[in-house]
Amino acid sequence: MTSASPLEMSALADQALWYKDAVIYQLHVKAFFDANNDGIGDFKGLTSKLDYIQELGVNAIWLLPFYPSPLKDDGYDVSDYHDVHPHYGTLEEFKQLVQEAQRRNLKVITELVVNHTSDQHPWFQAAREAPPGSAKRDYYVWSDTDDRYKGTRIIFTDTEKSNWTWDPVAKQYFWHRFFSHQPDLNFDNPHVRKAVIKAMRFWLDIGVDGFRLDAIPYLIEREGTSNENLPETHEVLKEIRAVIDQGYPNKLLLAEANMWPEDVRPYFGEGDECHMAFHFPLMPRMYMAIAQEDRHPLVEIMGQTPDIPDLCQWAIFLRNHDELTLEMVTNRERDYMYRMYAADRQARINLGIRRRLAPLMENDPERIKLMNSLLLSMPGSPILYYGDELGMGDNIYLGDRNGVRTPMQWSPDRNAGFSRADPQRLYLAPIMDPVYGFEAVNVEAQSRDPGSLLNWTKRLLATRRQSKAFGRGRLSFLKPGNRKVLAYLREYGDDAVLCVANLARSAQPVELDLKRFRGRVPVEMLGQTSFPPVGDLPYLLTLPAHAFYWFRLATDAQAPSWHTQMIVSDERPLLVLFDGWLSFFREKAVPWRMVMAEKLRAQLENEVLPRYIEGQRWYAAKDERVESARLQDYAVWQAGALSWLLQILQVRDQSYFLPMALAWEDDEEQVRALAQSTVARVRQQANVGVMGDAMADEGFCRNVVRAIGEGRRLQTQHGLIHFTPTAAFGGILGGELAALAVGPLQAQSTNTSVVLGERLFLKGYRRLRAGVNPELELGRFLTEVARFPNCVPVAGVVEYSAGGGEPVTLALLQAYVANQGDGWSYTLDYLQRFLETQKAPEDNHGAYLVLMQTLGTRTGELHRALATPSGDPAFEPEPIQAEDVRAWRARVREEAEQTLALVRSTQLARRRERLFALIDACRAPQAGALKIRHHGDYHLGQVLVANNDFYIIDFEGEPSRSLAESRRKHSPLRDVAGMLRSFSYARWSATRTGALDDWEAQTRRAFLAAYVAAVQGSGLFESMEDVAGLLRLFELEKVLYELRYEVNNRPDWVQVPLSGVLGMLEAKE
Repeated sequence: MTSASPLEMSALADQALWYKDAVIYQLHVKAFFDANNDGIGDFKGLTSKLDYIQELGVNAIWLLPFYPSPLKDDGYDVSDYHDVHPHYGTLEEFKQLVQEAQRRNLKVITELVVNHTSDQHPWFQAAREAPPGSAKRDYYVWSDTDDRYKGTRIIFTDTEKSNWTWDPVAKQYFWHRFFSHQPDLNFDNPHVRKAVIKAMRFWLDIGVDGFRLDAIPYLIEREGTSNENLPETHEVLKEIRAVIDQGYPNKLLLAEANMWPEDVRPYFGEGDECHMAFHFPLMPRMYMAIAQEDRHPLVEIMGQTPDIPDLCQWAIFLRNHDELTLEMVTNRERDYMYRMYAADRQARINLGIRRRLAPLMENDPERIKLMNSLLLSMPGSPILYYGDELGMGDNIYLGDRNGVRTPMQWSPDRNAGFSRADPQRLYLAPIMDPVYGFEAVNVEAQSRDPGSLLNWTKRLLATRRQSKAFGRGRLSFLKPGNRKVLAYLREYGDDAVLCVANLARSAQPVELDLKRFRGRVPVEMLGQTSFPPVGDLPYLLTLPAHAFYWFRLATDAQAPSWHTQMIVSDERPLLVLFDGWLSFFREKAVPWRMVMAEKLRAQLENEVLPRYIEGQRWYAAKDERVESARLQDYAVWQAGALSWLLQILQVRDQSYFLPMALAWEDDEEQVRALAQSTVARVRQQANVGVMGDAMADEGFCRNVVRAIGEGRRLQTQHGLIHFTPTAAFGGILGGELAALAVGPLQAQSTNTSVVLGERLFLKGYRRLRAGVNPELELGRFLTEVARFPNCVPVAGVVEYSAGGGEPVTLALLQAYVANQGDGWSYTLDYLQRFLETQKAPEDNHGAYLVLMQTLGTRTGELHRALATPSGDPAFEPEPIQAEDVRAWRARVREEAEQTLALVRSTQLARRRERLFALIDACRAPQAGALKIRHHGDYHLGQVLVANNDFYIIDFEGEPSRSLAESRRKHSPLRDVAGMLRSFSYARWSATRTGALDDWEAQTRRAFLAAYVAAVQGSGLFESMEDVAGLLRLFELEKVLYELRYEVNNRPDWVQVPLSGVLGMLEAKE
């Protein structure tokens, strides 16, 4: 028996806690869509629109009451708990709705209105006829007088004068906390509790995922109390929760307790009562903060919010479905809210405002977006009210709360596309004014408009899904001096999201104290734009009026390429020199300085270099502490008045190249240049300065190029450094070296690069590998022999050798290719734009697919070039033999065993035999095929986009493989497989959901078709059908490698390759 992996255990936990990550869409069945054209929305109509709800990006729907009812209180006056109102359809149609919702992974939450019933309910009719004191009479709360429970407030003060109403049939008063036609149930009667649980089971058995427990603070009555939040109420809730836990796992209880946070806290119990509860006081304070242009109302109420059990969650909203409720504010605050948001008294109702979001915000799109950003980023699961995603309006001149219950506006057609019935038959007329009317505001029009509120809402919801910090993370407020700006952090594990909102009607600057996140890169989540990294100083932002930012404070993102660190951190260690670079070497020091030199070198090797190396992207073992960095070899390179220390360092069992430069305080420009790569601060006598990576030093870079051109040699302590030009050097350099401006340092995963004058590209390797560098070898072959125009020509190389061993490449000089970025960035940008602007699901990817055809063609031409006969044994093509295929299969089998042992996925383990059968099914091509030198690590990040064409770069091979292995001949289809997997990664990176599978399929087809056409007649293989098994084998090899890599380095990304390998296995079953 295979045990569940941590990944699968996490998935099970996520299923149980689905409500923590939920975004809930609240709707009236009657208002959504009318399928039978009787003027009233119904279950069939709602079922037909589930795709719209799913595409919006929510994952739960909350249905307002749909039970049989006289509808005196919009269905909250229930007359039968075991059926549906005939206006909305049949019970079978409701069951079909639940099934279709589940098929789309949408949860269904309904109302459990159990505090009271309608006076038409059979229970009340029986109770009023039953004798006093009988079990049936005791289903409700009765009294011979109306002077009991005097300390209880009246909730609906605008319609009710008492909580007691005389019943002429029973000849007694009955108790009601709401309307006089809604008698309260008596939960002291065990028969009532049994009947309520029976009703709950009825709907859970149908498949409902949760209940909103209406008005639960009022379930129990006791003389001498306020009859709210009584201890006995919690006993009832515990009894209901026990039923859920025992028989209905992963189901939800949501408490409607319109109370202050400290009074709501007991409704969670210790995780044994309600799973969720509404945070009523937060709602009006969002509006208050914007009206006052001050964060205080929000910060204050969240500061008063108590902690809740780990398994519990708040539910938050911008209005309590029908109204902006103002019960949980002070009298003065209520008066202020009325003046600001309901100057027209017609908009006021009881203790609230009956308006939709858009009219409350005066239809200002920026304020509407700001309110939604607060809703979706504050602690809790947000609730969206139907139509708010469009900016629907209201009709405050309708009675009760009907002004915000008007039909959903689907199109500019008759009845807003809601129904084909005659207009006079509609349950309510749709909004028809010129601003909010259905001809101006509707789903059809906004779906076609990329900049519409509907499409913006979809993007924001998709962005929210990128981080669990929104639903599960802790909240902490920042306290910038500008009170018009609200800034707070949502943190969940290592995931940190910074939310910044401008509450003012004018642009605002803000400085944020983020130094505990020093070194992290803020990535703006809607646009995936990297901002400069956080440093020691306050982080400055400017925000337009009513704007907001969501930043992921990333540890895995690069700072913008244009960013330059200008300030040297005071936390860098200080080295005290006495003779420049020679201060580190005992053998170079005068006798009385030898001990000092030994101590200084020990400080460099054991303290300074280890801390610096640990923070670099190019350090291979990123999670391991560096104990020491030993100087394996070195040279002090003198060029006139300039000098640099070229270091070959031994870190664990790896060698690294780190040249260093000095800059003294009198050369401020040089100090600034080294600031972003400072290794240490230095002092020599009265002179202070910095020591940093010489790749950031203009003088060093120019002298490397000059030395390559001159073919110099530099003696090291134990070896020799060779500067060697290629035949193309002069042509690539062109004019005068001094005229070429040196660009900023660019750090990559294994190297560091600098651009000189957009003519030269100097790449410094960090982790060193002995042997012939494939990038040098392949670059020279493609440039000088095969004449392949779509690679980067090599101008020269810097190599190190010692003791007669194999050469080690330290740096490579290439031509610079003006470009629009690599294929990976280009593709992610394209997909982001597509997701934001697509007008309809059938939109194609024409222009992008043409570009991918070009990539397929260039890939085929690369392989044809590498198959060029040259007489060079290192490049001469060889036929693929049956032994080659057997060896490849054996290698993939071995890697599959390693992967299964590492990943421990039940899903994968169940398909173990299928996996090995798929590997073994690969056979050698029947018509013959060639193995050649190939790229070795081919993906979208290894091609540059330039004028609708591609240049192929970085022929180093996979970093995990030795240089000798990277130089081996192989089937070119291994490169093809790598690119196909890159398309899959791009899809997941852009969506984080696995959506856009049609884009991936189209891209694969376009790339492969162009590739096959490009290699036609080359002898590489006869046909794609003949080598389909090989391609499948290499793609499987690649996805297994990815799976191992993600488990070891990025567990959050495991789903990407896991889905890939499972998809490959299922496709062949």
